[in-house]
Amino acid sequence: MGLNSRTAQIVWPIVCIALAGLVLEAPFAWRALKTKKRSDIIAAAVFGVAQVVVYVAFALDQSDRSDQVSNLTGAVVWFCALSAAFVAAYLYRPLSKEERVEQAARNTRPGSSYLN
Repeated sequence: MGLNSRTAQIVWPIVCIALAGLVLEAPFAWRALKTKKRSDIIAAAVFGVAQVVVYVAFALDQSDRSDQVSNLTGAVVWFCALSAAFVAAYLYRPLSKEERVEQAARNTRPGSSYLN
């Protein structure tokens, strides 16, 4: 999915919310696979755990009807989905010119200017 930063900032949060928390870790796993940065891997792990919490909440739901979920389960799902959406929107935000320059300076290796 070759999205520019503005489109990615809009699409990934919508994925988290529209699918009702069933793929919370998707934007974070995608980013961790692309960047291989420790902070992105940690974010993917955290939202992977949140995904497990959502599945457990669904499994332990005590509602009387099979087509409804209890208030607690709904609260857990929405909290996790909205949290993932806000964090995804932040992570995929377009960088300012200063942030791009700073990031480029951090990612350079001595003697390999042709890689930039």
